[in-house]
Amino acid sequence: MKKLDEMDRNIQLRSEEIGYKVTLLILSVWTFYDCWQVLVNGAKYSPLPGLIVCFAVCIQGFSQMAMKRKMIAGDEEYHEPNKFVWAIVGVIAVVAILLSIGTYFLLKA
Repeated sequence: MKKLDEMDRNIQLRSEEIGYKVTLLILSVWTFYDCWQVLVNGAKYSPLPGLIVCFAVCIQGFSQMAMKRKMIAGDEEYHEPNKFVWAIVGVIAVVAILLSIGTYFLLKA
């Protein structure tokens, strides 16, 4: 019975992984199509799909770092700097820079 539970869990994880990848692919295509419409037709740009893609990728990366950190907690032989905090600081810095550049060009136009 334990083997069936493990197999069901693996099937569930694999299906969630496939669903996540398909969702990211669709959002990426939507983002590229939206950018193409802006460049070709001069349509209004909607940053929502791009923001969703960035948010999803950041959340996945943060959760992987947090899980890895939790797994190695208490291990005497393996010491790693706290990449989780540095990643969050880096993402906040990049967002702040992009927002300031975007605001500058928006006010300049």
